[in-house]
Amino acid sequence: MAHQLIRPLRQWPRLQYHCIFTPTLHHSLSSPSLFSTKAISHLLSFTKPPSLHSNRHFRSYGLRLPNDPAPSHLQETAGEQDSDAKRSRNERKREARRAVRWGMELAAFSTPQIKRILRMASLEREVFDALMLVKRLGPDVREGKRRQFNYIGRLLRGVQPELMDALIQASKDGDQSRLQALSGLDTRVVEEDGEEDEANEEDYEEEDEESNTYIDIATRWSDGLINKDIDVTNEVYSVQSVEFDRQELRKLVRKVHSIQGHQAIIKEEEDVALLGAKKSLFQFLYTLAKQLPTE
Repeated sequence: MAHQLIRPLRQWPRLQYHCIFTPTLHHSLSSPSLFSTKAISHLLSFTKPPSLHSNRHFRSYGLRLPNDPAPSHLQETAGEQDSDAKRSRNERKREARRAVRWGMELAAFSTPQIKRILRMASLEREVFDALMLVKRLGPDVREGKRRQFNYIGRLLRGVQPELMDALIQASKDGDQSRLQALSGLDTRVVEEDGEEDEANEEDYEEEDEESNTYIDIATRWSDGLINKDIDVTNEVYSVQSVEFDRQELRKLVRKVHSIQGHQAIIKEEEDVALLGAKKSLFQFLYTLAKQLPTE
């Protein structure tokens, strides 16, 4: 009798036999009260495999074939992300071009005008120094001016666009009332500010002349060190009147030479890296020049 009952069970898959049926059957056979045809039939009903047609509409995305198209909602999400990324890139390019244009327009103003605009736009001294440097570059230094304007553009990217456009336009037109409205000050303060600018213009010019002297020295030193000019190199390292870190200077010079000689870098990345290295070297030499004793 037991042999006839157990024989059909061998026809079931091995996995179901071990995982589902075996423990239950063993318990049933060991209990005389449950050892009956009806009980065994009842147990077999629990081992029935799931119908191949049940849940036929269910499909796991994790089991898609390689060539299967992605679900529509995933395709839409990917398309939106691509569109947002493209729009973001285009927006950044427009902002970069606009900031470079601001730098070119600012460089065309006089020193007092530049200082006023930068003060009203809450910009740092670094922007003013960069503008003063590019104003000194001659028309023959086209590549140097292009890189310097790109650098100025990066400094200006955080400015409020409407404010900067309005300040530049009002300065071009000489519109004091517009400048007053932009500054948020009353007329008396704006007029006093304008009078102060005129009164201090000579002071600005004297300050700029002194600053230009340091810029000239730093530029000559920087160019000489980059071009490995022996005379300039000896001149810089033989400075005794000022204490400076000669090891740091050597490191900055080596960094410029390393970037110049690295041909595997993409051109645009090389320009940015080289500009940054030259700027660090120039800033070091400019600080050194300012500490030189006046004759």
